[in-house]
Amino acid sequence: MPEGGSLTTRAYWRIRDMVVSGQINPDEKIQIDRLKNELKIGASPIREALSLLSAEHMIERADQRGFRAAGVSADDFSELLNTRCWIEEMALRDAIRNGGADWQEQIVLSEYRLSITPRDAGEDNGTRDWETVHREFHMVLLSACKSKYLLHFCSQLYDMNVRYRNIAKLAAYPMRKVEQEHKEIAQATLERDEERAVTALTNHYRHTGEFLSKKLREM
Repeated sequence: MPEGGSLTTRAYWRIRDMVVSGQINPDEKIQIDRLKNELKIGASPIREALSLLSAEHMIERADQRGFRAAGVSADDFSELLNTRCWIEEMALRDAIRNGGADWQEQIVLSEYRLSITPRDAGEDNGTRDWETVHREFHMVLLSACKSKYLLHFCSQLYDMNVRYRNIAKLAAYPMRKVEQEHKEIAQATLERDEERAVTALTNHYRHTGEFLSKKLREM
């Protein structure tokens, strides 16, 4: 979460994090007074932040009935997954065509950091948490894409996917070598093999999607 900024910006990032992390449950009605007390921010900036989040489909606004966290479903996740695969394929192809040596170095570094970060690592013990390092790896892969709008959309889709993972409490993948999947994505990208890189990336997402969809059906 960025430091500083206006009260609305601070409220936006704090509430967004609460929704993505699952602290605010799907379909839960947003209590303005509760947020005022927890965030130490006034009602007006909080309402403005909620309006901004409604444009990102994190929050839903009902006329005369306030705000509530967006709902979740297996069908919605399937649409999210397909959209993410389509959008990131475009971004990754463009990054491979345009990325230079600095971009390649960032991929190597971010993949290494991810490989040595335990999934249960947290910032409370002085180390960077796995989710932060994981997000950086996936965003670095796409960072050489020339479209800022495409990159912004990829970032939003990533966080929406993380919300589903948190809600489903998906933390383990039996019989799956996730670290090897990350390594294959990085290697194919560094070799500028578009087809192999795109296939490795989308297969990685769809493998996670299979586990997540199963969990959602069980909820």
